Amino acid sequence: MTYAQSHREVQENARGADSHPSPAPALTASRTTWMALAAGVSVANIYYLQPLLRPLASAFHVSGSEAGLLPTITMVGYALGLLLIVPALEKAGLRRLMSWLDAGRLIALAAAATSMSYGVFAVSSALLGATSVLAQVLMPAAAAMEPAGGTGKTTARITAGLFGGIVGARVLAGALDGLLGWRGVYVLSGLLTVVVHGALRRLPEPALRTGLPYRQLLTSLLPLLRRERGLRRAAVTAACGFAAFNVFWTAVTLYVTGSAHHWSTTTEGLLGLVGVVGTATVLVVGRHLDRDRHRVLAVGSAAVMALGLAVAGLWGGSVTALVLGALLLDSGARVSNVSNQTQALRQRPEARARLNTLYMTSYFAAGSVGSAAGSVLFTRAGWTATALTAAAVALLGALRALAPRRTAPRTTP
Repeated sequence: MTYAQSHREVQENARGADSHPSPAPALTASRTTWMALAAGVSVANIYYLQPLLRPLASAFHVSGSEAGLLPTITMVGYALGLLLIVPALEKAGLRRLMSWLDAGRLIALAAAATSMSYGVFAVSSALLGATSVLAQVLMPAAAAMEPAGGTGKTTARITAGLFGGIVGARVLAGALDGLLGWRGVYVLSGLLTVVVHGALRRLPEPALRTGLPYRQLLTSLLPLLRRERGLRRAAVTAACGFAAFNVFWTAVTLYVTGSAHHWSTTTEGLLGLVGVVGTATVLVVGRHLDRDRHRVLAVGSAAVMALGLAVAGLWGGSVTALVLGALLLDSGARVSNVSNQTQALRQRPEARARLNTLYMTSYFAAGSVGSAAGSVLFTRAGWTATALTAAAVALLGALRALAPRRTAPRTTP
């Protein structure tokens, strides 16, 4: 079945549903808050590992480099989840898919908490990554449950919860390791998963269901990417920003713990707390996303990121400049993501799960490239050149957002 045929089937299903009209199930403030918490609890599982690598290496009697592979294994699982699980929202429905993900994540957490070997823990980490994509399932589901004028604000709230989970994971894992050991981190995550699942078990079902077989949902991804110019614009703009973001955060660790500043790893970790400001910024700008200001926010956030990178790169010998640069970069990156993701999800309301899969896969891939490039650039070119290169990449994203829009009306396939 071609993409055009798939799209016609979706439209026919939608027309059939319209013959018995019912209002879209709007989200209450309480439900939105719980969805944001669920997003944070889910994504935190990917980031618990970072401060736990040394105790894990000791527990499993492996080298530091072998322990260092665990975050990569988890991220690979997450990437596969984005590609293979998120599109299933349009087939399985929200409540069923959420139950499957939560059950799979509880199994992975139990296996991780009781692992006695590196191999078992590695497999558990891959499964944990794949089942931690709940935030990217909740995002298109929430957009479908809100009227057109409220999607931006809701997306911003869930994104803020997601970023809160990323920031909190590192702090929580480090604190619990000292109190209960690394296994306690995974036990607590399991308990939190049960709590948020119980709170969300009666969520309304969004109007995203399709009669397409799962295989055709997957095969429609590339044709969808080719047809949706607005999706490509948003994805490229955000990908440039996230690549620049990861160049900085990889290189800055090497920079501040080296001869320039001699920071301890604990002190360096505190620099990541600027993410709290970035999360707050997302909540502030969320209401502007529903006033058709996406382009202004996309360009402005990319420019703020470039400014922060330039400040940190040119005056990196100053701790104040580094912190200011990190604040600007983090706030810009958060706003860039939520504004571009909101725009991407608006392209075809009936295919929001697949749109989110395409957007997040490109975003994640660009971040991975940025992380690898950060260490290489810093080793070969030094701090200033690395930060300014990242600033140039962020500006490329701004230029993409500024590119003229096609004025001809889009034909319906």
